[in-house]
Amino acid sequence: MRRIRGSGALSSVLTHRRELVLLALAAMIVPVIQWGWTSAFGSFNDFHDYWLAGKLVLQGQSPYDIHALRDLARTENLSFLVGGGYSYPLPFAIFMVPFALLPFKLSLELFIGLSIAAFGLTVANWIGWAHGWESRLARRRLALALGAGLYPPIFGTVASGQANLILFPLMAAGLALTIAGQGGRQRVGGVLLGLAAIVKLVPGVVVVSFIIGRRWGAAVGTMVGAFGALAIAMLAAPRASEGGGLTALLEPDAYFTNQSINGFVSRLVNQSDRTAPLFARAFDPRLPMLLLTAAFGLLTLGLLWRARVQMTTSRGLALGLGLALVAGVIGAPKNSFWNQAFALLAVGLLLQADAADLRPSRLGRTNLILLGVWLTGAVVWTVLWMAPPTKSVLPALVTLLQSSSLYGMLALWLVLARRLSMPTAVTEQVDQTPATASTIS
Repeated sequence: MRRIRGSGALSSVLTHRRELVLLALAAMIVPVIQWGWTSAFGSFNDFHDYWLAGKLVLQGQSPYDIHALRDLARTENLSFLVGGGYSYPLPFAIFMVPFALLPFKLSLELFIGLSIAAFGLTVANWIGWAHGWESRLARRRLALALGAGLYPPIFGTVASGQANLILFPLMAAGLALTIAGQGGRQRVGGVLLGLAAIVKLVPGVVVVSFIIGRRWGAAVGTMVGAFGALAIAMLAAPRASEGGGLTALLEPDAYFTNQSINGFVSRLVNQSDRTAPLFARAFDPRLPMLLLTAAFGLLTLGLLWRARVQMTTSRGLALGLGLALVAGVIGAPKNSFWNQAFALLAVGLLLQADAADLRPSRLGRTNLILLGVWLTGAVVWTVLWMAPPTKSVLPALVTLLQSSSLYGMLALWLVLARRLSMPTAVTEQVDQTPATASTIS
């Protein structure tokens, strides 16, 4: 009997490992296709900034010196849209130093390959952690992995050479440890989230949820991870921090990829290469943008505080973290469409909390409609990105549609707010299927 049980356990482990690989490959299919497509026809624009920043650090210069960055780009025969140059905190420039030691093309392929692999393995492990390995859910798990890779900001991140996917392991592991872990594990989870936050800043909003949910170890760990990385980077390359600052993020930006409140307000009054203003120079967008962002942040904070009792539970914390992440993506100034990749983690938290068996009906009809709006907004924006319409034809409509993914993110925010307001994982009255409590409650 021992041999039978032992062989059965071994078979189960091998089955899980095979499915883990299958799920990872499923999640990577579309990003890999995008990788090949962009290699043939695109430029991986943002990676140029990263590589050049690492090169400047190696040379003892500041990656924030846009003139030095442009000069180095000319020296390396690199042609790309410089924009505002390198705008990330210093630790990411330090992280890029090993990549800068390699020739540009080799470094690019290595970075994109590692990013896609990190994303695929993260999706596979998250699905197994959040939804288990019961054989009856195998097809749903596979569909979920495929869907993750199909989410436009994911393959858009690859096309633009962005850094989002390489942060997925840090964020997913950090979220899992802070939700389900105890003591030291929560602190470690917080540190991982802090390391992600010192690159993209948005993940740092989770600190608010930790404080309200009384996960003090996770909150402290997040701050230690972020500020500790920053301190080490400044000690390692003190001159490289010269000129770095975040004040430019508060300036209006009507560029079409800006899918934050900043972008929406800016496009109402300012011209851009793809949009015409609805109210040309009618007002300075700075103050309205700041007021709307502050009001939205206070509204989110109020919802989290109202649910403070629920957030002391695993389910409530998961939903609160998801709500905070989505709010951060919406409110962060000049946040690009590619950064909406983090919304996938918020959806993962939602499913783990209230649809662990991967039955969408658990969420209720209204929430499913809102999730459809979220996906539709991303798809519409992607179509406009790939085939931009002429702004002289129906200019008002074109301008409003350029914020379609922002509208979708607001719909996702509303789903999480609605679920967080429910003290337990229950379905809406319109559902016919009885609800069951989440496995993480």
